[in-house]
Amino acid sequence: MSTNVKIFITIFCYISGVMGIVTAVFQASTTPANTPGAIGSGVIGGIFLVAGVALSRKPRY
Repeated sequence: MSTNVKIFITIFCYISGVMGIVTAVFQASTTPANTPGAIGSGVIGGIFLVAGVALSRKPRY
């Protein structure tokens, strides 16, 4: 995988992760709360954040 593509995917994962968590907070704070949507958005956001961290780590040899 080329470096530019890896950087692009990493930035995409970080932005998607933050937006997923922000969406989860907004859905949970509405009245009445949209709990299943908030949980789903939070889980997907967390997965994207973990993927971003995994892609941005330096390889250990």
